[in-house]
Amino acid sequence: VGGMNGEDRFKPWSGYAETSRKWALAMDAKAGFVSALNLGLLASLWSGAKIHEAECLTRWFGAGATVCAILSILLAVWAAMPRQSLTDVFGKGIRWHGDYRPISYYGFIAQAYGRADFHKLTDHAATLDHDKLAEEALEQHFVISHAVSAKSGFVKLAGILLMAGVCLTGAAVISRLTA
Repeated sequence: VGGMNGEDRFKPWSGYAETSRKWALAMDAKAGFVSALNLGLLASLWSGAKIHEAECLTRWFGAGATVCAILSILLAVWAAMPRQSLTDVFGKGIRWHGDYRPISYYGFIAQAYGRADFHKLTDHAATLDHDKLAEEALEQHFVISHAVSAKSGFVKLAGILLMAGVCLTGAAVISRLTA
């Protein structure tokens, strides 16, 4: 990679990985925000506006809003679910390449090293030089970027369903007011 040595590559590549981790946290926070709005929407529909006591059209709008809210919550929860392995991120059939032992991934560490294996981890970590650490940082950025992209897609769909639910709730409330 150009004229950069391992230490020169490690600094920016580990920075990229850190930025990716922050994006993952941001997507999880957005998923939580969308879920909270949906729960408020459901409470408003069924407790505040009492859509279940309304006429048929209003109930249909309320039912549509409810379905949108529930689907949105499910997508937001799915977005926030932990992705502990390559299979969780990329799907079946994906494994770490060769003898690669990514010490920066908690899922790998928990799976590969038992509770009494700390000395094995420290022995492996002692063999890592800046070139290997730089490669791991870049691979971590790569994997986290794919995980964040998936999270982002689910949060976007959850947001779209939330907007549809809000529109249907508005229609239900207006229908109830004009009945």
